[in-house]
Amino acid sequence: MNAFESPKPYAIGFLLSSVVAVLIVIAMIVLGEYTKTRGRFLLSALIFEAYFFFGLASAWAAEKKLDSWVARVALVSVAAALLMLLTGIWGTPNSDAFWKSAAIITTIAVVLAYAAVVDVQPGRLASSFQVKPITLAAVIACFGIAVGINWPPYWWVFTLAVLVWVGALAVPAAGYLGRGLAARVQRR
Repeated sequence: MNAFESPKPYAIGFLLSSVVAVLIVIAMIVLGEYTKTRGRFLLSALIFEAYFFFGLASAWAAEKKLDSWVARVALVSVAAALLMLLTGIWGTPNSDAFWKSAAIITTIAVVLAYAAVVDVQPGRLASSFQVKPITLAAVIACFGIAVGINWPPYWWVFTLAVLVWVGALAVPAAGYLGRGLAARVQRR
């Protein structure tokens, strides 16, 4: 395992980028003005924060499951998304195709990081219901962005897929919390 597959640097990077983002906001407040450059620094700090967050998830999955190809692909896609977004912020490309590509790569990176965490348990990725709606939402989003679909019902289907995913995550969590609460009530 190399340094890019260890969760510790990502955790430290996440904390440091969070601190830097807060310091930039404080500097803007103290100086009393927002400039384009300060905005770029803040946005860069927030993008680094997201990179380290999703990289942490992917690195944790790579450490827990050494043969996980999903975690390794997620790490590469998260790094690619970081590079695309930083290029967009500082290079200011005025290209619709560039920003579409950045959005697609970022969407893929986020979903792959989630899938890498689910993949830690053997056989869970294929059998997990929660992975299916978020994968569908990612495919819908990537296709819609690439083709430039502006038809509202298309994006309603995307929203419905995301809501199904959120519900699929919330139901087991609510059941777990409900069982814990019921156990506490029974002990009294």
